[in-house]
Amino acid sequence: MSSAERERSARDSFVPCYGVRYQMSITAAPNVFVASENAFRRLRDVRDLAAAGTLAGDEAYSGGRAEYEAALEGLRDAMRLDLGADRELIVVR
Repeated sequence: MSSAERERSARDSFVPCYGVRYQMSITAAPNVFVASENAFRRLRDVRDLAAAGTLAGDEAYSGGRAEYEAALEGLRDAMRLDLGADRELIVVR
C-alpha cells in the first residue's frame, strides 16, 4: 500500500468516530464527555501514527496504543460511575 493510500485508509476508517464524538458532547454527563474526549484524542493519535506508516511493533505505536487503552479504561470508569454501576452488588440470600 502506498503512503497516500495508507493515510487515506487510516483517515477514512476514523470518520465514524466524529459522529459519536458529537453525540457524546450533547448527551453525556460532563465527566463522561471529558473522558470520551480524552479517549477520542488518544485514538486519533494512534490513527495518525498508522497513517504515517508506524508499524504495530514499533515502540511509538505500542506507547500510543497503551495511552489509548488507559484513556478508554478511564472512559469506561466514568460511564459506570454515571450509571451507578460502580456500586458493589448486594447479594440477597
